[in-house]
Amino acid sequence: MRKIFSLFVALTAVVSLSAKTVYLNTAISNWADADAVTFIHAWGGEVTTTNVQMLPVEEGSAVLSAVCDDNNTSIVFVRMAPGSTEINWDDNWGKTGDQEIPADKNQFTVVGWVGEPALAYGLWGTYGTLPTVALVGNYAEDMWGANATNTMTPANDNATAAVTLTLAAGTYEIKVWVDGYYMSLNGEGESLYGIHRDWNHADHVNLVNDGRNFQLTADVAGDYTFTWNYATLDLVVTFPTATGIENANANTKAVKRIVNGQLVIEKNGVRFNAIGTEMK
Repeated sequence: MRKIFSLFVALTAVVSLSAKTVYLNTAISNWADADAVTFIHAWGGEVTTTNVQMLPVEEGSAVLSAVCDDNNTSIVFVRMAPGSTEINWDDNWGKTGDQEIPADKNQFTVVGWVGEPALAYGLWGTYGTLPTVALVGNYAEDMWGANATNTMTPANDNATAAVTLTLAAGTYEIKVWVDGYYMSLNGEGESLYGIHRDWNHADHVNLVNDGRNFQLTADVAGDYTFTWNYATLDLVVTFPTATGIENANANTKAVKRIVNGQLVIEKNGVRFNAIGTEMK
């Protein structure tokens, strides 16, 4: 009996070593709406894992999990109607593109949809941890290298993360990185994230999102705080106060002009220079 038990333990160990768990985070998408069920199709190595239904890691959780072969290197997540027992490639509610399974990450987060039929896209991360959000740009001497990277600090509620940069007046080109991934849909156009201004100081900054990067035009030098929202994928920029302009009527749109080579901002008939000092 002891020999049989030992053999069973050994076989169990072999089986467990040949499998790995993958996760799908649906918390910031409508992937799980209408009681949809999710299946995985994974391949690579000698075994193809398919028609494995994903289940919540715990009751009510938006994170789903399933087990695939440890040698699988690629995966597709497929959204099916309730009651489905397998993947139907011709009649499904949506799927991801072919995803390479990273060696150091195990959780794919659905963040949006594109095309018909709906193709879900997102980011790889690690189950149980928040993605690392950082800014890269020409605000530092090393434009896109390590010296230019500023990692955001998560807030206590883990809903947002933020970093403050001290910038001189000028125009900056900046990228957002999440867990090492550049936040772009396909690297050629539409961005995954929204860029917003803190409208309390809207007269002092222009944000231009060209789909790949965004440009921050800072009219005044000072501390600019960048806040990332994990749930909505929004980036909010709060910028410094220029006292003179803040004292003008906040409900009136400022007009910017170049006069004799100098930037002039006019509100309610009052003119200010680029650093917010009233011009007489």
